[in-house]
Amino acid sequence: MKMFKEIRRSWRLLESGKPGDRFERYYRSQHEGRSRLRKVVSIVIGFAIVAAGTILLPAPGPGTLVVALGLGLLAREFLIVARALDWLEPKLRKAIAAGERLWKRSSPLGRAALVMAAVVIVGGAALGGCELMFAD
Repeated sequence: MKMFKEIRRSWRLLESGKPGDRFERYYRSQHEGRSRLRKVVSIVIGFAIVAAGTILLPAPGPGTLVVALGLGLLAREFLIVARALDWLEPKLRKAIAAGERLWKRSSPLGRAALVMAAVVIVGGAALGGCELMFAD
């Protein structure tokens, strides 16, 4: 039960921060009273999740989300990762908002073209990733 309370507290801390400084604030809050073993375990699990997500990136699925989760865990232990995520988050939010605006302004034919372009890009990336992973 204590672990779930800590996870909820950590999530609330991340959620309450504003984009651009939440991860560094999270990093600083995590360095109070934690044992060295917990830090090492957190680092190992974070790197393992990032590695798994990287392997999943070429395949259709949640590879990007898995990498983001691993980086979030690593942001607990490394200030440079926390700062990188703080730098990246506002830029990603801006790009997503621009994509949403483009989608809403597009006609049905334009939306179909966007979907087809996304399918071609993701399919090409998946095929290229499979070629790299399983090349003889």
